[in-house]
Amino acid sequence: MSILVPLYNVEPYIERCARSLFEQTYSNLELIFVDDCSTDSSVWHLNNVLKDYPRQARRVHIFSHERNRGNAVTRNTLFDGCHGDFLFWVDADDWVETDAVERLVAKQIETGADIITGRAYAYLEDKVIRCHDGWNLDRESLMKEIIMCNCGATLWRRLIRKSLYTEHGIRCHEGVDGRVDYCCMIPLLYYAQKVSGIDAIVYHYNMENPQSMSYKYQNIAFQRHYLESCRLVSEFLKEKGESNLYQLSKEMMVKKAHDFMMIHFRNRYRKGYQTMADYIANSDKTFWGRIQWRKWIVKYLERNYYLMYLSYPIRMSCIKPFLKNRK
Repeated sequence: MSILVPLYNVEPYIERCARSLFEQTYSNLELIFVDDCSTDSSVWHLNNVLKDYPRQARRVHIFSHERNRGNAVTRNTLFDGCHGDFLFWVDADDWVETDAVERLVAKQIETGADIITGRAYAYLEDKVIRCHDGWNLDRESLMKEIIMCNCGATLWRRLIRKSLYTEHGIRCHEGVDGRVDYCCMIPLLYYAQKVSGIDAIVYHYNMENPQSMSYKYQNIAFQRHYLESCRLVSEFLKEKGESNLYQLSKEMMVKKAHDFMMIHFRNRYRKGYQTMADYIANSDKTFWGRIQWRKWIVKYLERNYYLMYLSYPIRMSCIKPFLKNRK
């Protein structure tokens, strides 16, 4: 069993994460950390915590890149350095229950599943949210729910059989550092023979780290990476003859571009808005089903930032009474 942890500028969080891993009740495991050239003292703090767990030292391996190479390459480095039959991914600003691995391994032994999903809490400011995790779904349903963004595509909180990666050449795509897990999760589920889950909280997802990917949704470079990961998954599904999931994934890709477009509109960032509007306009209109662009007037107004800016108050004044009546 291998626990894999990518590191980058997580100094305020790494101690909490490391202690939750070093105190796991399941003992037959290795812990691998890869630092992607952090500019803070993340690695120093990690080594300092490790001093409190001398019995764990032989099972802990800490590596560092010579230069910053991005999230995708860091995950590939972690994968290349592990030896376990099953993998448990953890982001270094998060933390896990001390019996997380033991519970997941027990379920794997019981069911023989290739992927076992646990449940998670997410933390944002003063809110604690139970994640939509799909722990009780079958393989096909879980793939669909992930594509529709009804539950997370994340690798964390899941125990995953390593041979799914090795036998099918599944790796993160270098240079695509937005929604990295999605590029792996759909192929992993496609090739899995069986999935299972446990109705227990095993993982705690920290959404308060300003360095984390969840904080970068307003960054246009991140958005391009995100959409590229969606494209890669769509092409995978098309290649495998999964026509319904392919159609759905392309529609959701357009919807996400539209979501990004509206984020830029709310932030009054014209360049970002226009970039996403152009992206949608250049996509196949067959996949415009989840936005309103099949109505020519909506497409005409939203295609240009200034027209959108002028028409938006009028459109909202028409929509608000309708929404109020629906309540």
